[in-house]
Amino acid sequence: MAKYFFNFRQGASYQVDDQGCEFDSVEEAYLGAFTAAQDMWRELLIKRQDPLLCTFEVMDEEGRDLFSLPFVEILDVCRGRINRPVHIAPRPHYVHQAMENRAAAMKMLGQVSSTVADARATLRETWSLLAQVGRIVGE
Repeated sequence: MAKYFFNFRQGASYQVDDQGCEFDSVEEAYLGAFTAAQDMWRELLIKRQDPLLCTFEVMDEEGRDLFSLPFVEILDVCRGRINRPVHIAPRPHYVHQAMENRAAAMKMLGQVSSTVADARATLRETWSLLAQVGRIVGE
């Protein structure tokens, strides 16, 4: 059995699950998240909190993001908007591919951020040099 952590997002609030739950597979963890979301739906409504703002973000023991389960999927399943039956979870290779895509996107975002920071530094240096030239020419 592997341990899965069900971090809970509710709007801007984020709660980390530091205990986790054990399941035989990622599919069973998905079903566990789905069942927990169904159970929490009523409690959230009683507390006058919007369940549509809630999401489980599930991670494995190594801290890798496996899947997110927006609570809106509970409502969509009830309304027949999701074509897949509730008992079929995302396949592990899709989860793995999604994780790889996310890692690549995060790496690219870091590279873009670094390039933008370098461009800003170059621009600041250029402005400084132009100001110095302006002072020299003005003398």
